[in-house]
Amino acid sequence: MSRNEDAMMHLNWARQAERQGDFLGARMGYLKCVESWKQAGDDAELEKATKEYEAFVRRDPIFEKLISALLPTIQANPGILQSDIAKHAESMVCATLYSYNRPVAREDIYYALYFADKFGKITRTKKGRSFELRIAD
Repeated sequence: MSRNEDAMMHLNWARQAERQGDFLGARMGYLKCVESWKQAGDDAELEKATKEYEAFVRRDPIFEKLISALLPTIQANPGILQSDIAKHAESMVCATLYSYNRPVAREDIYYALYFADKFGKITRTKKGRSFELRIAD
């Protein structure tokens, strides 16, 4: 299967997963789609897929719940490292985020923080092997 075919397959899976209410599956599909377009070197398709992924994140109730849980910690601890907030947040019990029994993973936290930065809710500044987090002005 070519990278282009792989990207389209993951895009279709992402769209189908979202229609079925499987937001985690949709997130994984979009992520794999974007990565496949990067590897294929097709900048035009990569840009389209990235925009669709970002639009999905804005609709993703998991993103909203995660970032709502993380923002107070960032507000109370300006400059907290992403690695530290991830350690703390992994212990959160967020059974309501998923329709199946799955703990919050480090990747979930990084997903929420990455897009919160991209959407202007927080700032992430590289610091060593982690990122320093602050509420955006």
